[in-house]
Amino acid sequence: MLGLATANGALAAPATNSTAALEALLACKAGSDFTEAQVDQAFHAAGLSRDPGSVFEPKDKPVALFGGTVASADVSVSNVHKSLHVYLNNVDHKRLAKAWSVTTVDDAAQTEEPSYVKQTDARHTRHVGAADDYEGYSASVTCQIHP
Repeated sequence: MLGLATANGALAAPATNSTAALEALLACKAGSDFTEAQVDQAFHAAGLSRDPGSVFEPKDKPVALFGGTVASADVSVSNVHKSLHVYLNNVDHKRLAKAWSVTTVDDAAQTEEPSYVKQTDARHTRHVGAADDYEGYSASVTCQIHP
């Protein structure tokens, strides 16, 4: 069972595996929401911890997610929007985008290869980003929620 957010903001039943709650948050389903505390909890359950630079990284062992491993992750919650980012290694971003039907090219993305975006409802947007060799990841997944 996935650890999904309930109406009062609490997490429902615990995840059956360490990344299930994180995967549910990154699904960016219409009507979904998250708090920074919920994302922190999902990151920690997956085996990620905050480093001094304020991003989350694997602590003891690699964290498998979406067929690759997590390089780093971050969350931002403000009055303007909420965003949850996970940067992955050894993942083909085009395969992820196709599997999730995220097929619109993101013209605003500043990536060498096309990145993709899908608005799941008026408030929710899921991004699948192309590699950034300078930053050291092969794909990124973002859930962005606007008020």
